[in-house]
Amino acid sequence: MIKRLTILILFASIHTIGNCQTYVLNQNCKQAYQSIFKLKFNEGSALLEKEKKENPKNYLPYLLENYIDFLKLFINDNTALYHDIEPRIQARLEKIKNGNTASPFYLYTQADIHLQYAFCKIKFGEYVSAVFEVRKAYVLLMENQKKFPDFQPNIKSLGLLHTLFGAIPDNYKFGARLLGLKGSINEGLKELDSILKDDNFFFREETIMMYTLLILHVQQDKKLAWGMIEQTNISLEDNLLHYFIAATVASHTGKNEKVVSILSAKPSDNTYYPFPFLNFMLGNAKLNKLDSDADFYIKKFISENKGRSYQKEANRKLAWYYLIHDKPELYRQCMQNVLSIKDAPTDEDKSAQKEAEQATLPNKVLLKARVLCDGGYFEKALETINSINSEKLTSSRDQIEFYYRKARILQELNNNREAIQYYLKTIQKGEKFNYYFAANACLKLAYLLEIQRKNDNAIRYFRKAIMLEKDEYQNSIDAEAKAGLNRLGYQ
Repeated sequence: MIKRLTILILFASIHTIGNCQTYVLNQNCKQAYQSIFKLKFNEGSALLEKEKKENPKNYLPYLLENYIDFLKLFINDNTALYHDIEPRIQARLEKIKNGNTASPFYLYTQADIHLQYAFCKIKFGEYVSAVFEVRKAYVLLMENQKKFPDFQPNIKSLGLLHTLFGAIPDNYKFGARLLGLKGSINEGLKELDSILKDDNFFFREETIMMYTLLILHVQQDKKLAWGMIEQTNISLEDNLLHYFIAATVASHTGKNEKVVSILSAKPSDNTYYPFPFLNFMLGNAKLNKLDSDADFYIKKFISENKGRSYQKEANRKLAWYYLIHDKPELYRQCMQNVLSIKDAPTDEDKSAQKEAEQATLPNKVLLKARVLCDGGYFEKALETINSINSEKLTSSRDQIEFYYRKARILQELNNNREAIQYYLKTIQKGEKFNYYFAANACLKLAYLLEIQRKNDNAIRYFRKAIMLEKDEYQNSIDAEAKAGLNRLGYQ
């Protein structure tokens, strides 16, 4: 979750620029910025080159230029692209160091590039060097904060980092403190909220998106997260990044029909940088509602994607489509494709690999209940799972999954009393196995207990979620459990 969460936040994290001798937000830079965040990179690059020729002493274009490489890499996490980008990042840092040291942007722009570089490294599994890039950014921001305590871009960047530091799992917390990285979720969100109160803040819309994503992924407040999207009336129009953000929040708040309607209307001409993942999102949303054309969009993603992430997962979702439509042989063929793909960068890819290695057909009815629940079609999901006689399920995994899926569906239908009973059954039956169901049941149960203000029991189950072995989604479960413990003041 934490990786998925950092990708979605950094898309929306460029900051306001003031007027000073070597960092000038003029019309060229404003227009370039707007083009970049629409994902019209060629247009943005042309404007930045124009600015470099007209105003060679303006160092702001180098920060904006770095965002193009950063966004490209997170849309298309291709290894060759990563190696191409690395020397350009270092060259920009060296260039910016020649800027006006009296400007609040001098340290800030360096910090921002280090932060982007850190998340690029995380994307490619270079965790140790990424931590040191984060530390460089944090030290620069803290120094800048002392010099310019009211500088809003600095406050926003620190708010982001403090929130993320607060969500660090326990096994990394000691190392973070040794490196001087401190923060809490509440502290970070408070800092971001202080920026939101300024209606004249030029990049307030992006601050809202950042805050919304943190509320969604860290605070787990789905209602508030979607409310932020609706209340701010984020304009989609020709902004492809806005389509991605809106669809992402809709997807994580059970609004599957919104995902389909948003992404079905997205612009697709060649002025935008290719973003095939949007086709996967649309195909997955259509799979969740059992649409017959879901395979078209998933196949489109598989054929067009040049990056590493979600290749295995897309083939698994295509396999699910075939199994649901009574084509088990095509299911097996797609799962063989999963095994043939080298990289598994995301938790979803690792889960797909695990399923492929099992080499067994999933229970089709359980699978239908799962995808319907994922799409927010809870009544249909309950009807589907109730058609299963659990006593006739022969494998231990299917029996445990039955309890887990039913608990999830009941919780979404606000039948918390029965949901808790099924979560407890999942934990009882599943804690001796390494299936992820028991650990995630602990996590979901802890959320319910937190809402009921039974904090001691909630802490107990958040801790158990971390402690239990899990064959899938370990990073996501541990990170979310840690965020829960942090909310409850447990360190």
